[in-house]
Amino acid sequence: MSLLVLDSIDFKVDVDKLLEKLHMDRDSDDIDDLLRLVEIANEIGRPKAMYKEAIVEVKGKDYVVVDGVKFTSHILRVNLDAVDRIFPYVCTCGSELNQWAKSLDDFLEQYWVDKIMELALQRAVEAFESHLEANFKLGTTSNMNPGSLEDWPISQQSELFTLLDNPHEKIGVELTDSYLMLPMKSVSGIRFSSDIDFINCQLCPRERCENRRAGFDEHLYNKRYKGKNISK
Repeated sequence: MSLLVLDSIDFKVDVDKLLEKLHMDRDSDDIDDLLRLVEIANEIGRPKAMYKEAIVEVKGKDYVVVDGVKFTSHILRVNLDAVDRIFPYVCTCGSELNQWAKSLDDFLEQYWVDKIMELALQRAVEAFESHLEANFKLGTTSNMNPGSLEDWPISQQSELFTLLDNPHEKIGVELTDSYLMLPMKSVSGIRFSSDIDFINCQLCPRERCENRRAGFDEHLYNKRYKGKNISK
């Protein structure tokens, strides 16, 4: 299936959201300096996303093969038991903001711009989700990300990037030898139709995580995944 590249996403910093992230208000002594950076970010920021429709060709015991690429994960396999297609994706704040952030010497400004890049990434994810729903009408979906759970290791980022045919060339996101993405404010994963609202966080016991989107359910793995009798 052809790749869908979203590289013209509109982006303007939501100042109120930024101030909330920074625990600042508009009466702060630093507000003028912050707004100067916001103005620059609005001029150069280009968040991006890319994704494709991919076919689940083989379902093994603890793996699936998607468009010729093998992903090994029991949880992923169970979640895709009734699914014939998935939507691998990468979203990013964009290399433009990332390069600008690297040029800053002031630690406080670096921190502010880091939060601006988080908002840009959030905008890229929103654009991806809207485009996906408008074009494929999936309804309820779930999401999985390599490395978010021990069952699906971060090393499978390599396979995901293979499936997406060089995100570095398309949207400027590269994979390091340790499977981390650059720019750091990037996310990757697969989206798929689902009768359940699966979130990785439900199976993750880590207590301190600022990105947690759901509580840990200590009974979920035994109830839904352990010893699951899945068809080949």
